[in-house]
Amino acid sequence: MNYDSMHGPDYFYQKNWRILLGLLLIFSFAVSFYGISLNYFYDIDEPKYARAVYEMFSQGHFFSPMFDGMPRMEKPPLTYWVMYPFAWLASLNGFGSNTLFILRLPTVLCSMLVVLATALTGKKMFGPATGLLAALMLQSSVLFKFMSVMMKVDIVFTCCVTWATYCYLLRYLGDKRKIVSISGAVITTLGVLAKGPFAFLPLAGYVLAEGIRCNVRAKHEADQSASFLSSINVSGIISNAWKERKILLLWSTTGCIAFALWLYAAWVNSGFDYSQGLVGQFFLNTSTTSSKLFEKLSRLDPYFDTLTVIFFPWGGYVFGAVYGIWKSIKEKFDEKYVFMTCIFLVYLLTFTLLFKLKSNRYMLPVLPILSIIVCDWLVNAKRDKSYSTFFEMGFIWLCSMGAMLAYRSFKAMKVSVNLADGVPVHQYMDTMIPFFLAFACFFAVLLVVSIKQAERPVLHIVGGALAIVAVMPFYYRTLPSYVSITENRPMPIMGQALTDGLKDIAIGNMLVLHRPFFIKAFPDIVYYFKKLDHGQGCMYSLGSSASPLEMLQALATPKNAADLFKSEHHDAEKYPAYKYFKETKFNSAVMLLSAHDYIEFGSFIEKLPPQIKDMIVVEDLNTLSVKWVTEQIKIVRFIPKQ
Repeated sequence: MNYDSMHGPDYFYQKNWRILLGLLLIFSFAVSFYGISLNYFYDIDEPKYARAVYEMFSQGHFFSPMFDGMPRMEKPPLTYWVMYPFAWLASLNGFGSNTLFILRLPTVLCSMLVVLATALTGKKMFGPATGLLAALMLQSSVLFKFMSVMMKVDIVFTCCVTWATYCYLLRYLGDKRKIVSISGAVITTLGVLAKGPFAFLPLAGYVLAEGIRCNVRAKHEADQSASFLSSINVSGIISNAWKERKILLLWSTTGCIAFALWLYAAWVNSGFDYSQGLVGQFFLNTSTTSSKLFEKLSRLDPYFDTLTVIFFPWGGYVFGAVYGIWKSIKEKFDEKYVFMTCIFLVYLLTFTLLFKLKSNRYMLPVLPILSIIVCDWLVNAKRDKSYSTFFEMGFIWLCSMGAMLAYRSFKAMKVSVNLADGVPVHQYMDTMIPFFLAFACFFAVLLVVSIKQAERPVLHIVGGALAIVAVMPFYYRTLPSYVSITENRPMPIMGQALTDGLKDIAIGNMLVLHRPFFIKAFPDIVYYFKKLDHGQGCMYSLGSSASPLEMLQALATPKNAADLFKSEHHDAEKYPAYKYFKETKFNSAVMLLSAHDYIEFGSFIEKLPPQIKDMIVVEDLNTLSVKWVTEQIKIVRFIPKQ
């Protein structure tokens, strides 16, 4: 399309840009907002962020995030800082009612900023029509919708790198204004504070694109032919990037300095070296995937499946978009396509080689780029035979993968709650049938708007986006709902159910004992402990690897909790949990054990003298954990006989 044409379709979008952008942002907020009031957690990571920001607000650990009184070193602090003002809002109601509704608001706002950045980037590259439609396409992506409502670092990080990419694009296209340079530095710094060095990936793509462009110019000046592959000359890229050293140093050093300052502040504030945890988490993630790297890279089927899932319902059209970009780079060497290709390749290679797309959410920062290149191909590509072929291939791929996902849900009697874990639904198929019918209607709508796709690409994108959004209410009705332990579908959800049960047996301040791995596996329980703190600040639990005898002694004499904690932590004075155990007068105690943990304790309890054994009460609670599998929790109490 000719962007400057006064009669082309882009003219309408340019003329009404502000109105259409405003409507898009309203639509984005409405879609992202839906599902925010879920009164339990989507996955195992959400309660970690919710509890950490609760402790940050309650105890003042602004620079050193804590989880259950222990340092949470896995992620930098930006996500907690973004959530902090909303934690203040939640505190006005004593963190009562549905606090999760408030704590999820910052991710909804960040998702809207991602949509806005996508629209601006698409407009800058391929015109206002592509920008607006790409943003609409992104908002209707299922993975983006899921992540936009979840309290996690991923959407905050995506917001940072998407805006950073926009700043790099402006610089790449010749905008040398100070505001662009400073904005790029600030946003890159925020990205580093969100997810560490991974925020430099778009910057690496910018360096690659700038180096390739300079190599091409050098070849043309020497009257030599240049292709994309022949221009990937490492020495040339490095020397050309060095010409941009001032801006590159500004963007990279500001992020590194801010990251170092935070590590220093966290050490001063808490006495813990958070860099150890960050490095350890990185090697943990990579070691669990790299050990089988060659096996995984040798099979393509996981990639095809992942591609469709991370960009559903638009994943099938990626193949045509890639073909279109390749033709454009090969025939015209369009610099804009080179820029987008370099950014995408850096992401893809990094996360494939390091993590093998271990989790769908790792590819979330790529979705804005995929939306732009796919939308550009659908709207602006030449309507020839190859276009029709790839469009039909993409539509067939989309329908087949959608049908496969639906078949998986129906066969396994599970519905995905976060694109990773499924909730058993065989007990309430009455809510699943409307969802499947709505899903079938989505494909019917997409089929109708695809019949004349060559003449009406906008109808195809808008119709498909609205159709998949219309399915979402039916999907959310299939998820479990929590009312109480006795009123629930399909069974109690662990965090809320357990704390509601403990409230009924708590006498004054209650000490909660468990094995360390218990809280790592079920972090939602720790978040809901705020129900038991009686408004006194922040309640902590005691995870211990001590022998069953020592644990049962602490259960019977909870006043010795601080000594038990100190016996396993030589630097106990550093931990907020130790201060709590030492200063709190406990009136009762309870021990929480998983079914696996109880094997050890059960055999020990059976060997106790009858007069002691009779004072130990064990209760069972069947629940759904945040891993969305059925778990049985043993609640152990010591009740002396009067």
